Amino acid sequence: MANNNSQVNKDFIQFKGKNVLIGLKNTEEYSGKVISIDNFLNTVLEVEDGIKVIKGGKIAFISIQ
Repeated sequence: MANNNSQVNKDFIQFKGKNVLIGLKNTEEYSGKVISIDNFLNTVLEVEDGIKVIKGGKIAFISIQ
């Protein structure tokens, strides 16, 4: 299996595997561990009750906790 990390922007890859707070444009917030992120900021987040997939167009900010 090829390593796709080299294709993802280095600024975004810094969040992978870290606990983050994601704020959405509709003022909702999610916190959890980033499982996957791509160049469109589509994010798979491990939250307390399972997995949350967040489309990049809905994200206002991502901050490392």
